[in-house]
Amino acid sequence: MRSLLLSLLCLASLAPASALAQAPPPNSAVPTTKVLAIGHIVTAVAPADMAARRAIMPDEVRDTVNLYLAGKLDQWFVRQDGKGVVFLLNATSVEEATAMLSNLPLVKAKRMEFDLMPLGPLSPLRYLMGDATSAPKP
Repeated sequence: MRSLLLSLLCLASLAPASALAQAPPPNSAVPTTKVLAIGHIVTAVAPADMAARRAIMPDEVRDTVNLYLAGKLDQWFVRQDGKGVVFLLNATSVEEATAMLSNLPLVKAKRMEFDLMPLGPLSPLRYLMGDATSAPKP
């Protein structure tokens, strides 16, 4: 019981009750630190031609590895439905991510497109810091 009480007191010191009771500001922007890129194979524009796609793949893999080695591609996954890839990019804007991906051979050949989602720090964590009403600092 005593350790539970001490834990609660420690938590209370991190997030004052007045901060916990307040709603977050409506436009509490956080910086973009990553961009989630969900790729999908374009079949309407370029029908599935395995030989043509196979010819592009060595260049695609090389350029993707180069993005990784340059520190621009943080994580990469294949979609389990077989329809593309998912990248977590080290980018601070959708425009920066678009520039990175536009040089990939499958994108240039109009065989792959990406849906991009900017991501940033989890802003509700401000509650733990007792700073639920202030705007993020640059």
